[in-house]
Amino acid sequence: MEENQILSQLLGIAQLEVKGSKFAENNELYLEVEPSEQVAACPDCGKISLQGHDRGEEQQVRDLTIAERRCWLLYRPRRFRCEDCQKTFVERVAWRRSGMSYTTRYERYIYQRGRREPISQIAQDEGLSEEAVQAIFEDWAKKRSRHKGTQRSK
Repeated sequence: MEENQILSQLLGIAQLEVKGSKFAENNELYLEVEPSEQVAACPDCGKISLQGHDRGEEQQVRDLTIAERRCWLLYRPRRFRCEDCQKTFVERVAWRRSGMSYTTRYERYIYQRGRREPISQIAQDEGLSEEAVQAIFEDWAKKRSRHKGTQRSK
């Protein structure tokens, strides 16, 4: 099995394929990733677009640790042109919230740790600021609270 296929399986995000990797000296791993699907849904009309337009700037997205190495996904968002409404749009991905520099599973991991450990300890362990850890924790706590509220009202 090819190295990138092994890394794709270790990464475990079904919608992504690893296209390259780099190990940094400071116990970090950088994975160059691309979506496995070649289509995206238009956010305006909902139609599936096959028409790739271009790619955005490379972004570093923090993910869960792999093999005791802090892991970053190097990702260039794709832009599409909708064949129906002719608008261009940036693809939306399920593994990352728009505008965030963390995967959703990494955010969930930080939230879960924050429920039982001091914010300062998490920040130190993860190489994040206490403010970043606190913001992730509060955002996920609000989501849980809203989710519980909607379940009760049903």
